[in-house]
Amino acid sequence: MLWRCNWVKPRKKILNAFSFSSIHGQFSPKSREISEFSRENTSGSRGVAPKPSLTHDNVYSRLRESPYDLKTLNFFFWCAKQNNYFHDNRAFDHMVGVVEKLTRDYNGIDRIIEGLKTLGCVIKPRVLLLLLEIFWRGHIYDKAIEVYKSMNGFGYVPNTRAMNMIMDVHFKVNLVDQALEVFEGICVRNFFSFDIALSHLCSRGDLVCVKIVLKMMIREGFYPNSERFGQILGVFCRAGCFVQGFQVVGLMICSGISVSVHVWSMLVSGFFRLGEPQKAVDLFDKMILIGCSPNLVTYTSLIKGFMDFGMVDEAFTVLSTVQSKGLAPDIVLCNVMIHAFTKLGRFEDARKVFTSLKKRKLVADRYTFASMVSSLCVSRDFDLFTSIANGTKTELDLVSGNSLLNCFCKVGNTFEALKLLRYMSNQDFAVDCYTFSGYLTALCRGGAPDKAVNMYIRMISEKICLDAHVHTAIIDSLVECGEYNAAIHLFNRCISEKYPLDVVSYTVAIKGLVRAKRIDEACALLSEMKEAGVFPNRRTYRTIISGLCEEKENDKLKKILWECIEEGVKLDPNTKFKVFNLLSRYRRDVSEFRWVFEKWMEKFDVSDSCDELSVSVG
Repeated sequence: MLWRCNWVKPRKKILNAFSFSSIHGQFSPKSREISEFSRENTSGSRGVAPKPSLTHDNVYSRLRESPYDLKTLNFFFWCAKQNNYFHDNRAFDHMVGVVEKLTRDYNGIDRIIEGLKTLGCVIKPRVLLLLLEIFWRGHIYDKAIEVYKSMNGFGYVPNTRAMNMIMDVHFKVNLVDQALEVFEGICVRNFFSFDIALSHLCSRGDLVCVKIVLKMMIREGFYPNSERFGQILGVFCRAGCFVQGFQVVGLMICSGISVSVHVWSMLVSGFFRLGEPQKAVDLFDKMILIGCSPNLVTYTSLIKGFMDFGMVDEAFTVLSTVQSKGLAPDIVLCNVMIHAFTKLGRFEDARKVFTSLKKRKLVADRYTFASMVSSLCVSRDFDLFTSIANGTKTELDLVSGNSLLNCFCKVGNTFEALKLLRYMSNQDFAVDCYTFSGYLTALCRGGAPDKAVNMYIRMISEKICLDAHVHTAIIDSLVECGEYNAAIHLFNRCISEKYPLDVVSYTVAIKGLVRAKRIDEACALLSEMKEAGVFPNRRTYRTIISGLCEEKENDKLKKILWECIEEGVKLDPNTKFKVFNLLSRYRRDVSEFRWVFEKWMEKFDVSDSCDELSVSVG
């Protein structure tokens, strides 16, 4: 886009040049050098003396030797006006310090511009554009916006370069709407217009805007570079849009940009996360076909994906490939193996990987420690627990501390658990609700529900801020231990003391009442929670419906069922089967809910055995 302005006549240019020289001649020797330099360049056009060419080195040298004042800024603008001369990065970087001082001295852009006018500087579009670029390069964003607004005051319409810079400024000061408004207002967008917008939108993870800008960019004949393509692909993958990410890879290949092994690894991992291992394998094969060699990260993604899907043989085949290629497993791959073996219940294999770290000269990190402690907790085999807990050189963080705390409690070593809890509280650990709830839960599961209750009461007496998660955890743990009366007692205390409770808290209490065969109290609690402004969810209804079906409470069941229908609550197949199995024995009930049963039977076979569909209450 062209700037709109009134161009100065050639005669006026010469007068301004003389004015510029005469003003500079009245000041210090360094200022006089600038004046002489400008006089040499202007007199050369009149044949008085040969005109020396401007070079980046001599201009930069004179700028450095000059004071930080308006005359130096004026000289910078004068050089930029000369034919075929453009300032280099050194000059711009030096002028950042100059304009910073001028901004402090003059308290505003308007006063700087007025000062330049007194020196004979004609305020043309290029002057404002250069001033904008100096502020932009110096990250002085508020002044850059002020210069941009001043352009309209002089009757100039900013060109594409100016709008690109101000768009970048708006993004950097978190004015996203204004930045997008500037982007939409650029009549003639160039590559940098799209590149700046995509860079910031990718950093913000704005998938919708990234798609829109990318389509506009391609439509106008521009394509992102390799760096920007990588950012775009990262946004798609983080959002779980791996299919679209694969389309981006196709676009990269069509654009002649080589796809890095990192990109292929990210997509292979992504298709596994989507639950499509075959597509991940096909993509891996295609990667090899086009000549891109997999690295350890790619193989790690394959192994983790196969392990997550229980494809152990395939995972070990890939691991053998890693070893045959001479790629030594790193700590990330070992962590993946420990976690995967633990998930598959192969605790001995997890232990072997952990004990092999020293031989591989690998240092266990926090993730390794937390994974191994988790493996020991699940397997309840604590042979290595003491050596891991006492011999590890890994500094504890909140996650590993919570895991270790949970393990101590399950071992039954409540003294060490309590000591660790105090240590975590006294350090800079941001002890969270999971720390307290994990401690209480582990005590209950470790066979010490009385100690858990006493610890919970002590926490309350010490006025430790406990949220709904902690209250729910102790109640649920007591229910799972069969301590129904104690669980209901604590829940009633939470109600009377007005502790924070949520829908999960009420659901857990209802589960305890159902398991204790106190179905009337469970129904009453369901009504109370709605009166308290806590709305039941699908799990709440599933819990109480399962209890009503076991107790064969037809009338109460029909009331709850109608409530679910009116609220649009979707029941799981197991709960639907229980309802159908109970009410189908009575003709009147079948007639009342016939349309519901017909709709349900379209989605599951009622001939399925109750054993295949049944789960525990709650």
